Amino acid sequence: MIQLDFFDKDIVSTLLPINTMKPDKVFFLVDKRIITGKEVRQLSEAIENMLPEIDLEFKPVDVDDFEDIYREAVDVIKKNNGEEIYVDLTGGTELMSACGFRAALQYDVIPIHVDVRREKVFNVSTGEIIKPTEHISLEDCLTAVGAKRLKDSHDIPAEEEFDRILAMGEVLFHNVNAWQKLYQHLANSVGGKNQMTARIKLDNFGRDSKGVKRLCEAFAEYGFWKEVEEGQYEFAASKYKRYMTTFGTWLELYIYIKAKEVFGDAELGVVIDWYDADNVDTQDNEIDVLVMKKSVPIFISCKMRKPVSSDLYEVGYLAERLGGGKAKALLATTFPVKELGTSPKRMYQRMKKLKIGLIETDSFKDTSAAEVFNHALQMTE
Repeated sequence: MIQLDFFDKDIVSTLLPINTMKPDKVFFLVDKRIITGKEVRQLSEAIENMLPEIDLEFKPVDVDDFEDIYREAVDVIKKNNGEEIYVDLTGGTELMSACGFRAALQYDVIPIHVDVRREKVFNVSTGEIIKPTEHISLEDCLTAVGAKRLKDSHDIPAEEEFDRILAMGEVLFHNVNAWQKLYQHLANSVGGKNQMTARIKLDNFGRDSKGVKRLCEAFAEYGFWKEVEEGQYEFAASKYKRYMTTFGTWLELYIYIKAKEVFGDAELGVVIDWYDADNVDTQDNEIDVLVMKKSVPIFISCKMRKPVSSDLYEVGYLAERLGGGKAKALLATTFPVKELGTSPKRMYQRMKKLKIGLIETDSFKDTSAAEVFNHALQMTE
């Protein structure tokens, strides 16, 4: 079976039709200016990882010349006369899709399109459903854009720890100011690699002393440390010490655990080497929580503090950089963003305009995790 495709930097639109249809050979029409570039090499690697036996051929075209695109599409069809041929219209420019559709109709081959949301491949001419989609993985996306996962920046919690982490997180979210003071004290006073005890003098925390006391008691109640003598605490594990000396980790852990309830496959604190992907060296290389839903990457940025406008642009930029136009960006926060104001200049209205979904941690009190995430994803439509 032969498939004619058009190169697209929207990774989902490029990989999903091939992984689903599983052709023996794919002919890609590619902008002649990048035919020998790293984009093509990266895409080849991703496709060959998915389908090791596949045969790939890339043909250069002038992407602004209708007749050149059409001529090359027709050439592929004619040279493979007698084969089962599909022309994939999911990716590529509008001009490429128009040329592909014209060639498919004229030479009686099947034009197809993948509806990502409905998870179906359609015959564009008849509307007939050909088959359900077979989803791509996060690793496929990373490979196709040339990005590499360097490491997980956080200690991944075990499933048996989930309930304790969720409970502790909820205590912290309602005592953010006290947590910031306690975290700063811990980060400054127990930085030694082998130091597993911390001393807390409540008098040092002023008006936050009651809140700090509540947090110290909660950390002990949920097993993250124990009080060995008055005001002296011993961490239950090195991992917990690391959790307790990083301010925003608890929100990331909380959202990661909630995401696993809904999506199954979730990644926490993924650090990506973007430089190999596009030679743009930036500091924005860590994704707090990353999930895949029906082949669509979903990026979740977690802000323990009140979010600001730059946070929105950061998560939107990261999503588009890795996932293309179909990727989704969400922002999770402990702050009641929807109550901050309703004018178009306010945060919530700006998020809706930028199509960035909002997750407020208080939403999980009365709503299932699935509903919270679905509502946030609706904001991205």
